[in-house]
Amino acid sequence: MIFGVAAVGLGIWVSTWWLLHQTHGLSGTAEATARMDAIKTGLSVGAGTGGAVALLLAMRRQWLSERDQAHREQVADATQAHAERVASANEHDALERRITDLYVKAVDQLGSDRAAVRLGGLYALERLGQNHPGLRQTVVNVLCAYLRMPCATRSRTNRVSYTVGGPVMPDG
Repeated sequence: MIFGVAAVGLGIWVSTWWLLHQTHGLSGTAEATARMDAIKTGLSVGAGTGGAVALLLAMRRQWLSERDQAHREQVADATQAHAERVASANEHDALERRITDLYVKAVDQLGSDRAAVRLGGLYALERLGQNHPGLRQTVVNVLCAYLRMPCATRSRTNRVSYTVGGPVMPDG
């Protein structure tokens, strides 16, 4: 703003001074008319300079406004992209947590004393393996390890015990 005022003042002063020096050598009414025309021309130059400065200031204000708007749009886009990445990561974490919980519960069921619970654990592991191909080998490894585990063949009351492999008859 100060630059604009200084530019207008300088434009008026320089143009008026130069034009007034051009009037030396004239006399009478011609000199008075020439001086009035010099002052009018100086003021016109000042008005033109003021208009140019105002135009430059408006252009600068518009440029800053557009730059600010572009920056706000970039920030909004970056914020939205970040929110989408966070939501996707949260979904993935929730899915992994749910899979881990199902896996832990199914393996825990394999250690139950009741055959129906163990069978439910086997079916739960089978379902995990079918629905999640990345877990298939782990499920197969768990099932194989479970089948290789030694099992108690006799109960305390000397009755037939059932295991995954079928009925086991007591000795005797």
